[in-house]
Amino acid sequence: MPNDLPALEDKLEWQTEKMRILEHICKCEMPHIMGVHGDWGSGKTSFMRQLEKLLKERLLPNGEPLDLPDTIIPIWFDAWQYQNEPVPVVALLHEIRRQMQGIERLKAKFEEIGTIALYSLLDGVSGISRAIGLEGISAEKIEQHAEKWEQQHHAQALASDTIRNQLKKTIQCLLPTKEYRLAVFIDDLDRCNPKAAFRLLEGLKIYLSIPNCVFILGMNERILVDAIREEISAPKDTSGEELKLRAAHYLEKICTDIYRLPIPNDPLKFLLHFIPDENHKTALRCAILNKKSDSKPAIPCLPPNPRRLKALARQWLCFSQYLDFPEENTEQQKYWAARILIAAYVHQFHRDLWERWHFNPDFFMQISAWCNNQITEETHDKYKWIGALKLSGKQNNDGTWTSGFPNPGDIDTFWMDSLINEHPNLVARDFTSLLNRTRLLQTSS
Repeated sequence: MPNDLPALEDKLEWQTEKMRILEHICKCEMPHIMGVHGDWGSGKTSFMRQLEKLLKERLLPNGEPLDLPDTIIPIWFDAWQYQNEPVPVVALLHEIRRQMQGIERLKAKFEEIGTIALYSLLDGVSGISRAIGLEGISAEKIEQHAEKWEQQHHAQALASDTIRNQLKKTIQCLLPTKEYRLAVFIDDLDRCNPKAAFRLLEGLKIYLSIPNCVFILGMNERILVDAIREEISAPKDTSGEELKLRAAHYLEKICTDIYRLPIPNDPLKFLLHFIPDENHKTALRCAILNKKSDSKPAIPCLPPNPRRLKALARQWLCFSQYLDFPEENTEQQKYWAARILIAAYVHQFHRDLWERWHFNPDFFMQISAWCNNQITEETHDKYKWIGALKLSGKQNNDGTWTSGFPNPGDIDTFWMDSLINEHPNLVARDFTSLLNRTRLLQTSS
């Protein structure tokens, strides 16, 4: 049963993309901040975990050595876990320190420094934490943090460049040579609340623009821009669109280049990874491709999002147990697979449709009429269950429910319309036994 944990095995054929990013990490001028953009569920964490693994092991998936320098130290930081920290950048610094202490090839350097000297260096991080302050790290507050530090410690105020210099010395002391660089992967920045995300970005901009560091941010760019928009200062009469442009420009200044994760070029092939039964795989190919090859699907009825495809596979494995597989008849196997896929998809992604359908099996005919363009603008008020949903395929009507060219990351797209159109002979009674089985299971539970 597929789970939602990050995948270290590459099932999306990202190897060429990973090699390109690794070369950039190894050769870019430092300091450097880059982004890996993808919608939720697109596989950002898996992609970055695979990059981290390649940097750590310097081995290809087949076990062959990977031509990478051993001077790259990967560090992993889950921003979401620390979003409630008053100053997230301090949590990042401590995580860098903790992970560096556990790296085998750095142990000699730590022994060379000595315990007392090492803790003296690490105390510098705590001093930096106090200098940054516990109220936030926006550029407007740097002065007041510095003045507060001066009053408390009767010392010269620590300006941001002084803090950067102290951080630079600390990190360089912990690295064996100046050729070494830290590759810091910051994940789930887009899951943080807007204030925490903005604080961490400000910290990267103000304090961590230092040599020997490459930061790789995993993010949904649209969500992060919305978060920045809520936090940046602007005149009261600034329009929402202008705020969004300012937020995008702010992110662009911090993140000098953003790599956009490619969507799965063959969603069916990815889905089939999680279906172990070979007969079921063949039937599913026939239902979608009308042939038994693994070529690109002829019917674009699968959401091109890895997380959603894995969730769909989980439902397929459950629903495929509810109907007996027709062993002899190939045509019946195709219809069997189409029924399972449609029911599993609606159950997983469209709760309101599923509950109506589960309550009244004839509701499928309403769904089919919608998918087949039999609901017109004049009658659409009778079909409020459609809500904000859009059909994925090209339609001949006024486009009321048609996305035309759907964004693969949108959650309001109904992807099964093309498959339902491809099998016009499917009627409500074809799903009756399937719905009855799910009712019995729910009653017994």
